[in-house]
Amino acid sequence: MATAIRLRPRLRCRERLSRFSSIRIGGAVEAVVSLSSSEVFGDVLDMYHRGEIPGPLAFVGRGSNILFPDAGLGGTLVRFEHGDGGSGSRWHPDGSVDVDAGLSLPALARDAARRGVTGFEFLSGIPGTVGGAAVMNAGAGSGQWSDLCESLVVATGSGGSDILLPQDLRYGYRTSALLEISAGDPSAPQRHIQEKSVVLSARLRGTLADPAECQAKLMSHLDYRRSTQPLDEPSLGSVFRNPSGGPPGYSAGRLIEECGMKGRSVGGVMVSPRHANFFVNTGGGKASEFLELLAIVAEAVLKQWGVILEPEVRVWNA
Repeated sequence: MATAIRLRPRLRCRERLSRFSSIRIGGAVEAVVSLSSSEVFGDVLDMYHRGEIPGPLAFVGRGSNILFPDAGLGGTLVRFEHGDGGSGSRWHPDGSVDVDAGLSLPALARDAARRGVTGFEFLSGIPGTVGGAAVMNAGAGSGQWSDLCESLVVATGSGGSDILLPQDLRYGYRTSALLEISAGDPSAPQRHIQEKSVVLSARLRGTLADPAECQAKLMSHLDYRRSTQPLDEPSLGSVFRNPSGGPPGYSAGRLIEECGMKGRSVGGVMVSPRHANFFVNTGGGKASEFLELLAIVAEAVLKQWGVILEPEVRVWNA
């Protein structure tokens, strides 16, 4: 019961979803519960079953890959958020680490570099959390989550937990067995992940190395990201997955750029002049404008290149 009491001050009603989105878009949600540790997840389920918070439950980290609807959501948004501090990780001498779902990816990358564990550097420029990365197999450059992941602990509907191994997760390019996609429409993911698939923690493994070399690799990766992507502007990261078809070596961003789409805007949402596969909120942007711009860009690429772009962002419906 003590953990449930600690949660009560973190229960808020009628909050704007834009507060919990890296692109700052979204209407109101009935209630928000923020968790500083996955250990109290069972208390949230207890609150739900006692009728203390409205359903359905929707689970997020930093909302860095989710487009919330302008009309808002019913139910309760459950946020896993450790922040950028050092809590949420338990390192082992062999370079492996147990991490809570709400731990920030940049914080994890910095901690690994300080400890002389390499392999985590690509996470430094991804503004998400462990839980979100585990679900979508997040990546940057040549690195992806599945390169590090040894196992996940996921919640069950009863408040217990199961351990999933890589063969259970079926990781692919920006997808996994945990990511539920609506049949026939890759742009319309399910509104939330089922309770038994909620990531609570992960066991990851890097490679022991010289801390100075790890720090240098991390800074090199960050410098490249900062020079090529609008990391200081509100966005959802990559809008489209890189296609398997099209001209060899062409990324989604290059296809979009060569269609002359950089700087194209709909209302308060614009294709970033710095990176064509990023849409930024220039002020007062709406989900409807984001989706309209997404359709315009996808149509332009299809017309010029004959390539169908699949969205990487997860679109939640009201």
